[in-house]
Amino acid sequence: MKYKLIIMSLLVFLLIGLSTSSFFLNEYLTKRIIENEHSITQLNFAIEQENLTALNFAWKKAPLYSEQWLTLAKMLAKREGEAAYQLALYYHFKSKQAVFWYKSAIRLNYLKASTGLAQLYFQQGELIKAAEVLDSLPIELFEKLSDEAIIIKVKIAINLGEIVDAQRIISKYVQQLESSKEGLLLLGDIQKYQIQLNDNKIIASSLVGLSCDNSIQLFATNLNHLKRLDEIILDFKKQALNNFVCFSPVRYMPINALNCSNKQDVAIRCDESNWQSWASTINARYVGIMLPQGGANVHYGVLYFDAKDTVDILAHEISHLLGFVDEYPLAVEHVKCQAIQKTLFSKNISVLKKHYQGNQKDIRANLLKQLAWGKYIKRSTPILQSVTSINGEHYWQLGSPEEFKHEVGVFNAQTCNNSTYSSKNDFSAFKAVSYRTKLQYFALDFPKLYSTLLQENSKQYSMPSFHYNIALAHFQQGSAQASYWLEKAVTWEQDVKRKKMVRQGKF
Repeated sequence: MKYKLIIMSLLVFLLIGLSTSSFFLNEYLTKRIIENEHSITQLNFAIEQENLTALNFAWKKAPLYSEQWLTLAKMLAKREGEAAYQLALYYHFKSKQAVFWYKSAIRLNYLKASTGLAQLYFQQGELIKAAEVLDSLPIELFEKLSDEAIIIKVKIAINLGEIVDAQRIISKYVQQLESSKEGLLLLGDIQKYQIQLNDNKIIASSLVGLSCDNSIQLFATNLNHLKRLDEIILDFKKQALNNFVCFSPVRYMPINALNCSNKQDVAIRCDESNWQSWASTINARYVGIMLPQGGANVHYGVLYFDAKDTVDILAHEISHLLGFVDEYPLAVEHVKCQAIQKTLFSKNISVLKKHYQGNQKDIRANLLKQLAWGKYIKRSTPILQSVTSINGEHYWQLGSPEEFKHEVGVFNAQTCNNSTYSSKNDFSAFKAVSYRTKLQYFALDFPKLYSTLLQENSKQYSMPSFHYNIALAHFQQGSAQASYWLEKAVTWEQDVKRKKMVRQGKF
């Protein structure tokens, strides 16, 4: 086929009266194509010879991202950076080939490819690689890049918690950033989310107290997650708990500020003594932080969750701040499942003996006092069932019968199912409703009864303020500052008993 094309092309040249000895064939083909005076046969022959002009001509005529476009681009990309760059854009969200083609374009000195590769690494969360791509450019070349490169560099610094570097880059390129739409958006976000060089330089308006008992200040470690938080808070308005909490404007927290362990699917844990650096800038009872990954959980007055968590998961975790306990099996060593409760500790769960002997009326009256929802159980709804053992011994089994499953009563909860102590010591966890709730599965509803209990007293059984976490961290470190932070936590309490509990560290 190759020789046939050569022969046909030579015949064409002879027909138009040109001698092949008077010029180089490649130069001739290039000229004909540039002047758009070539034939199909000449173009095809030139493409087969990988003539750059012919390849470019055919590539730009081919339907974008068609098979022909891809074939020609790959031929061109051996020598032309733009083709390699366009292939990288094509594969950007589709394949690992994107990195190969970005690097090919960079080797061919196609400057825009450095920004593209840095953007790809940034989107994949490979921040160090993204920074290395941009840092490898000489300063004079970096300054020739688009605003996008500067914006990526700022965002990398923000995501890494390197606020000083972010401030330095912004100061150097502020005029360039202010002259572009994307740059102005970045500067606006930095101001909105209070990404400050000085940790304590916080806009005064954010320190105004919120008009609810359970105020929450949420943080995130990068701009994308801060915007995600804004969206989640909007979605939270549809949740049943919306009437019982209020949110301060979301704020930035450097990812390296709290020294967190946040492995995938493992409960997030941080050095909570570090919150003391931010405490004076927070006028909310609770704090929460969205991290790139890690298992959501509540630890006293601090809420942890990750960027993939939904608004339903956030609502579930916030319910723990408000005094509700999980209705799925807790960890084997969970403190609430080691023994029968001595006092009420939550709005939805009581840990009680399963079997009783004695006068039914007296037992019932005593049990109702040990249930946060006791007064909502109708007199006509049984909570004890008569049982006779194989030895003929009579006793009362705690729990409402199946036929009362639509009533408020006493029903088995899975909360302490993993406890090795419960089976040995004849106790279990019980809840007010028979059906599964948001405390068991995130996407389910929050029962109206639970909302009623919150309306009665939103602080009853709720977690202490985040200052308690700081105190606990100092106590565990043997620091004398623990007492100071306990007193800070006390200021968020109104009930005398709760003040005493906080001061004594008995939560």
